[in-house]
Amino acid sequence: MAAPNSRGQLINFGLRKLGYPVLEINLDTDQIHDALDDTLQLYQERHYNGIERMYLKYKITQEDIDRGSAKGTDGVGIVTTTGISTNTAGTVSSNFYETSNFIAVPDHVVGINRIFKFDTSSISGGMFSIKYQLFLNDLYYFNSVNLLQYAMTKTYLEDIDFLLTTDKQIRFNQRQDRLYLDIDWGAQQKDDFIVIDCFRALDPEEYNQVYNDPFVKRYFVALMKKQWGMNLIKFRGTKLPGGIELNGREIYDDGVRELEELRSRMMMDYETPPLDFIGWWIMALNPHFLQGSRGEQRLVQSLINEHLKIYGVEITFIPRKFVNQSTIIEEVTASKFDDNFSLEAYVDTYDGYAGAGDVLTKFGMSLRDEVTLTISKERFEEFIAPFMDADDDIELSSRPREGDLVFFPLGQRLFEIKFVEHEEPFYQLGSNYVYKLKCELFEYEDEVIDTSIDAIDTQVDDVGYIATLQLVGVGRTATTTPVLGTGYIREIFLNNDGSGFTGTPVVSISTSPSGSTGDNATAVAFTTSIANVTSIDKILLTNAGANYTTPPTITISGGGGTGAAATCSINTTSNGIIRFTMTDNGIGFGTAPIVTIPIPNAGIASDRAVGIASIGDAGNGFNQVNSIFVSNPGAAYTGSPTITIADPETISGIGTYFFNEIVQGMRSGTQARVKSWDADTGILEVGNVGIGTTTTGFFAGEDIKGLTSGALFSVSNFDDDTDDKYNEGDIFESEADLIIDFTESNPFGSF
Repeated sequence: MAAPNSRGQLINFGLRKLGYPVLEINLDTDQIHDALDDTLQLYQERHYNGIERMYLKYKITQEDIDRGSAKGTDGVGIVTTTGISTNTAGTVSSNFYETSNFIAVPDHVVGINRIFKFDTSSISGGMFSIKYQLFLNDLYYFNSVNLLQYAMTKTYLEDIDFLLTTDKQIRFNQRQDRLYLDIDWGAQQKDDFIVIDCFRALDPEEYNQVYNDPFVKRYFVALMKKQWGMNLIKFRGTKLPGGIELNGREIYDDGVRELEELRSRMMMDYETPPLDFIGWWIMALNPHFLQGSRGEQRLVQSLINEHLKIYGVEITFIPRKFVNQSTIIEEVTASKFDDNFSLEAYVDTYDGYAGAGDVLTKFGMSLRDEVTLTISKERFEEFIAPFMDADDDIELSSRPREGDLVFFPLGQRLFEIKFVEHEEPFYQLGSNYVYKLKCELFEYEDEVIDTSIDAIDTQVDDVGYIATLQLVGVGRTATTTPVLGTGYIREIFLNNDGSGFTGTPVVSISTSPSGSTGDNATAVAFTTSIANVTSIDKILLTNAGANYTTPPTITISGGGGTGAAATCSINTTSNGIIRFTMTDNGIGFGTAPIVTIPIPNAGIASDRAVGIASIGDAGNGFNQVNSIFVSNPGAAYTGSPTITIADPETISGIGTYFFNEIVQGMRSGTQARVKSWDADTGILEVGNVGIGTTTTGFFAGEDIKGLTSGALFSVSNFDDDTDDKYNEGDIFESEADLIIDFTESNPFGSF
């Protein structure tokens, strides 16, 4: 889209930035215009690009002299205000008089610096008069001088006016459009000229580039976002279809935060000096030298940026994110580093690392290298800060923070920012241009470092408190034991499959004559739907029963259907499998496994029993064998046959663990972060054991699931004796034990 150059185009731009037309922006048209008016007002009154310096020439009239000369009595130029008070003593009336020693100035004037007065009369007063000295400097009658010439010679005017005249007291209020001149109006002459050195606001309709100003666009969008959030706050907690909850507070807070940042940027970079009123104007510095204009500041910043690109090194800035904070004193208990930004930096410590260097202590080797890096303030604020500002886990995004990390590529090292100096060099040309980052070698304390850059992430892959887990395949084969008996149901005949079932019907079988509960036959029904008619598909035995002498009665009820009926036959002459007892349900079954049962000894194929496995969730997201149905009890078994259940698909484990991902024990609930994974040996090394949970250990035999990768293996052995790899003091302790004789009662004193 083209750059906005009108009020309507800027409004359309702001709506698009908020998401329109993809999103509906809940703002009234008047609210949008109010936001734009507020933006333009702030820009015209405070932003240096919203005003221009100009010189206005004004001819004094007789009316001005009469009005300014009024002495506080009724007459020309007197504003009378009457105050009335009523009490027990009666009514008291008082009249107040205000002199009208002012001239009206145009509405677009927002501030006045000073005035200069000249007249058109001839030279008088001799060579020591101001006019005579001005003529000596080639300044002619003012009514014949253009404003350009005046601007070129105003240094002379300032010096002469300061030395030879008294200071002129003036008062100006923008809201009144009045310039009060506290002078002797009786001494003024009609048709004399005064020149007003002032600032006026730019009219955006005349100078339409105002609508494309970056500050105007950002501030306008932030104001609309704040108003949008305010409109939605009333509906906080309201749920939309799908469970979506309105939360205008977040939109409102985002708008407020952006406005605060823009106002801060305004005060630091864009704001003009306060121009709400001007009194006695005596400048200590020469007003014709800006002591650092915006153009000069931009030039210096540009030169610094170029210098850093030529002589600097490319570092990687890694902001710290607060994962968890204590609710009592806001102490950070967990943090992570998962973003990275490339940035050029100048190495101030060019002669080597600063700090104490490598220090040998009784606790081990300590590396205390330090480095100071200089980065561009502008580059950080424009190319890094906007991305950081969009991340809710980052508390401060406008500048580098103490605690952020810097990867120094020349030494392949991670440094932690300990102090950010933003006022060195000190306000050159009225501004600051760089950040000095005073960094120390990073001491790892189990923070999460996952920048997706191997050179950075591997800096800490073998340090910290690391626990080792020996993993095996999560899948486990199920086992079962068959139970034999005689007088069992040999086969069920579905005489009528019924119709109209809306649920699962109940199959009831009459009890065994033996009186034993375990001898009672049980079965379940399975339904099917054909042409929108639901009927019984089959009936499978969960217990074929035993010791029946006559076929039992089968009753089908419930499920909302009617008409279903079944009968059965029994076997009273030989043994068959009446039920299966699960000895191990196994785990990791994606589908129901095949159950294999051998033919009876000296039997025939038709006497082979048939079992059908049923699987269900084991509670960890993976299935186990819950039971085995007796599809066919078989016959003529003289001993308990060996039952074989097919292996699960996950017998060797699932997937591959990712570096730095969180894994969780499915039984203990313990979480940890992956340091390394060796698929060949099944060894998983983890750090941050117990992160986000109250438990701090894994159970032998429980499944370990990767929450990102979905990998799943089972714990064979968990070594809870963590290896603190960044504590190397053990080496020194072992060597010291060989020197000191601890058999002495006092090894450090006299024998």
